[in-house]
Amino acid sequence: MIVSYSPGRIRLRFKELRNPGIAEPVSKRIGNTPGITRVEIKPLTGSLLIEFDIAVLPPAEFMAMGKQELEKLGIHLDLPDQFKL
Repeated sequence: MIVSYSPGRIRLRFKELRNPGIAEPVSKRIGNTPGITRVEIKPLTGSLLIEFDIAVLPPAEFMAMGKQELEKLGIHLDLPDQFKL
């Protein structure tokens, strides 16, 4: 679920991220993406904060990529229409 969004910053929350076995690979995978400047996961709440450079990674492209990567880990993200390519 998207908790908050502003261009270049998004906070998501998923119960799956409470599991360190999932949270760690998510953090590493997302953090290695060009244009991502910060990744913070709080396993206690299942919160995922991502900051990214919109000049390198436009929001719609970022969201599509993020959705695809999360689904590889079994986490489903419904995107609002504004982020669908």
